[in-house]
Amino acid sequence: MSEYPEHEKLHAIHAQSQAIGEFLDLFLPTQGIVLMEHDPYGDYVPTRRTIPSLLAEYFRIDQKKIDAEKDAMLEALRNV
Repeated sequence: MSEYPEHEKLHAIHAQSQAIGEFLDLFLPTQGIVLMEHDPYGDYVPTRRTIPSLLAEYFRIDQKKIDAEKDAMLEALRNV
């Protein structure tokens, strides 16, 4: 395993994630489809979640780990 395992996971699902993301971002609005979720009262409301956050959850990508790995990459580049 590399120093950046979360980035490896992200790289492995990139094409699939890109296709799903484009579908959600481009096709659904043209059809008048809005993603909804339940609020605490049981009503349906438009979701505030972003498409990237939904994809990250679906593919089990931890954004905090991605950010930490990016910081580590930048630090490694500074020390070269």
